[in-house]
Amino acid sequence: MRLTLLFILLCFQVLAQKSAADTLKTNGTIITSHFATPIDTTVYRIKIADKLRIRNLNALEIIYPQGGNLSVGASTMTNGQLGSIPPYMATVDLKGQIILPQIGRIKVAGLTKAEAGTEIERRYQDLITNPVFDVEIANLRIKVLGAVAKQGVITLEEEKMTLGEVIALSGGIDFTTADRTIKLIRTRSGLQQEISYDVRNLSDPVVANIPIFDGDYVFIPPSKSSLRIIKNQKFSSIVQPVALTLNAIAILLGLYITISRN
Repeated sequence: MRLTLLFILLCFQVLAQKSAADTLKTNGTIITSHFATPIDTTVYRIKIADKLRIRNLNALEIIYPQGGNLSVGASTMTNGQLGSIPPYMATVDLKGQIILPQIGRIKVAGLTKAEAGTEIERRYQDLITNPVFDVEIANLRIKVLGAVAKQGVITLEEEKMTLGEVIALSGGIDFTTADRTIKLIRTRSGLQQEISYDVRNLSDPVVANIPIFDGDYVFIPPSKSSLRIIKNQKFSSIVQPVALTLNAIAILLGLYITISRN
């Protein structure tokens, strides 16, 4: 009886260790199941080097007209028509601050967009009646690589997008070369999380609406068969010129031997 219990406990320990090995890698990457929900970083906090677009939404006049392009505004009348004033662009410096016309430096690092807007409104309240400001982050980006129509970097218009929207912006999945997996790779606090989804489940709203955030990496691995085709094509591109060269040499050598005999 004791031997049986010991055997059962040993089996449980082996299974637990195998499960842990399947979940954690030594390089600090967490691999989760196909239907796991990634860490949801729903609130983005402004950081050093972020580029901010700042608009004054309730003032038709430019705050600082003498400043030329140093103007913060929303809209103005041009030739009797309501026109648009370009937003004020500010980059967060190494101290976590930006410089705004007439009010000077203001610390925004660590704040959300809404909190930064509120702080700017507070600083401008003596200059504008009931100021309303909108703050956007212009440098939010993600990478999409692998078996998609257009690989590369996608600029986020909002703090987050959905997985379905990201794949749509990349031109869709190339099913002729794609494997069955969609990988979402996210790094937070130095820990990398990798979540895999089945391509066939992309029609499921739960999967299609997975949030994608700044710095995320979406990868659609190519299938082994497509990789073999690419490998064979590369090999052929190397071998074919060599074969043509050898064939030309053989023809020239044959002509030389024929001429020499004559």
